[in-house]
Amino acid sequence: MTMEFEELDDATRRSMLEEFEAEESGGSPYRSPNLNADGIAAFPDAMRSAIQQGNEETLAAALNDPSLWNETEPWTRQGVPQKPRRINVRQQSERLALTEFNTWYVRGLCRRLLDEGAAECQVYRGEQPKWEPAECAEHEGILLSVQEVYAGHRARYWPTENPTAISVPFGPNCHHTIRRI
Repeated sequence: MTMEFEELDDATRRSMLEEFEAEESGGSPYRSPNLNADGIAAFPDAMRSAIQQGNEETLAAALNDPSLWNETEPWTRQGVPQKPRRINVRQQSERLALTEFNTWYVRGLCRRLLDEGAAECQVYRGEQPKWEPAECAEHEGILLSVQEVYAGHRARYWPTENPTAISVPFGPNCHHTIRRI
C-alpha cells in the first residue's frame, strides 16, 4: 500500500529535490549504516529518481537488491547487544525507502510552506502500518510550527542524536507525515 502524500505535486517535488541536493552537497549526507559501499554509491541516484517521478514504493524497488546491502546488521534486545543478524533485504529496502522518501517529502513541503508564508502544519498518518507503537497515536492531528519541523530535519538521529527534537517522520518506518492547514 502506498503512503498518501497529499501535496506530492511538481512544486513539492522541486522543493524536495532542492533540499536533497543541498544535503548531498553539504559534505555529510545521511546514509543507512546497513548499505554497503555499492549501496551508498547507488542511493543518491535512486533517491533523485524517486523524488522526481516516483514514491516510496519505486525507491524500495530500486533498493531491493542484495548487492547494495551489508550481509548482517548489529542489533540489541532490551538494551543488550546481540550477535549480528542477517539483513532481510526486502524489509530493509521498504523501511529505508519509506523513511527517506517521507523525510524528503516533509522537508520539501516545509520549504514550500515557509516560502508561501505558512506558520503551522498538521501531522497525519499517511498509511496504516503493519505494527503501530503505542506512542504513535499521540502524534495524530497535532499542529506544529512549520519552521520547527523544517529545523528538526533528522535532528533526532543525525548527525547527532537529539531525542527532544521535533522530527517528522518521528522515527524509522514512521507512517506520519504533514499537511498544510
